[in-house]
Amino acid sequence: MTSELSISDFKYRLNYHTKIGNPQIKGTPFAIFTVFGQSGKEFYGDFDNSNFQLTKNASLFPLPYVIQGTFKSKNNSETRLSYKIKPIWFGYLWVRIIPILALILINGIILTQHQRIETEIILIINIFLLLMFLPILILNYRKKIMEKEFRKIFKIND
Repeated sequence: MTSELSISDFKYRLNYHTKIGNPQIKGTPFAIFTVFGQSGKEFYGDFDNSNFQLTKNASLFPLPYVIQGTFKSKNNSETRLSYKIKPIWFGYLWVRIIPILALILINGIILTQHQRIETEIILIINIFLLLMFLPILILNYRKKIMEKEFRKIFKIND
């Protein structure tokens, strides 16, 4: 892929739009410690002269994905880059495992009760528990938005 920006403009935009820090932290409960500092920046991560790792700069609802890539100068007016969007292990699994564990645990508690519980109540509880899977869809949508924003800021063409 190529960016319409020169290598110096590309690095400038990386610096301007990125709060410096370890992007893997955003996928853990320690993300709360990244609240302080340059909060107006779109991305959180680190970069050097040829590599970058960026994630969305959000502390309240962090996105458990990292854009990892490399870049180098193609000519004076373009930059060649390649990137992949990878999940942050802890945050990615947290969003998927907690709803499954809650579904199993609560249904196990309901089924082991000695009292008879009405079917309607069990159905309502399970519908509520199934809503816990909604963040998976929301995160996929936010991941697409993050990539679109990344491509827009850095003027990336296929």
